Amino acid sequence: MRRKLVKQGTATMMISLPTKWVKENSLGKGSEVELTERDNLLVISKDPEKIKREVTINLTTPIRTAVRTLITNAYRTGYDKVTVNFKEKHIYNFIKELVDEQLLGYEIIKKEGNSCVIENIASLTEEQFDNIFAKLWMNIEETFEYVEQYLRGEKPEFEKTQNKTKEFDNLCRRIIFKENLPNSELNIDFHSDLVHAQRELYLLLTYLENHKIKNPKTELEVLFEAKKSFGMLKKAYYEKDIVLVEQLIQFQQEHYKIFYKDLEKANPIVIHHLMNALRGFYLGASPLAGMLMN
Repeated sequence: MRRKLVKQGTATMMISLPTKWVKENSLGKGSEVELTERDNLLVISKDPEKIKREVTINLTTPIRTAVRTLITNAYRTGYDKVTVNFKEKHIYNFIKELVDEQLLGYEIIKKEGNSCVIENIASLTEEQFDNIFAKLWMNIEETFEYVEQYLRGEKPEFEKTQNKTKEFDNLCRRIIFKENLPNSELNIDFHSDLVHAQRELYLLLTYLENHKIKNPKTELEVLFEAKKSFGMLKKAYYEKDIVLVEQLIQFQQEHYKIFYKDLEKANPIVIHHLMNALRGFYLGASPLAGMLMN
């Protein structure tokens, strides 16, 4: 959709708004709109504080993974009020647990029979994003430490860190959508790759809970190399250094060949998860490169 600029007075430039958009947002003479600058983009929107996005979710299955996926994505994509209808009453306990532990700012405000209403009670800002994202990086570092401790025969508790990782990830994605952060699509892709890599470490921890590794010399060496790739990605992100992105790509390609050989002389399940973690950090290099270029 293209519009021509019309000069008003000596310096002011004006543009007409699409009639359909004006009507759908109940705007008229005297209404105010929000102007947001994003690099070379100018986004015109209705005052975001006055817009409440609502959705109804009708659950047809008691499978927890399906319930978590639907409600979590309503949260991530910026809905402020979510009505959930479910067939089995015990599902409510899981919904409450999910809201309390992983969806910061959401609260269940109403429950009637096989239905509940979840509403956002906290405001999120672009300024909060960096602090929350920093916590996400820190949690991934902690997960690496837990893996090392397990390989050395210790058994630290890691589920709290895992739940916080999910919470911070969900919150970051919600802010990206709600605040329309720059490079939103690339940002979401970057988050996905980062968290998928962390999840490989978590899955490895669940395996190590029940399997002791004897003489884990090779496993520890691979762990440290995977951790090095994570450090390169983090440094590239904060220093906005695209050269480090190139180095990470080269690092992954060189080490994958080595890790394949390690599968034959070490525990293959441990090496498999560490290789997948390394691949996740490598995949994150692509959207990060796009973010840095922009």
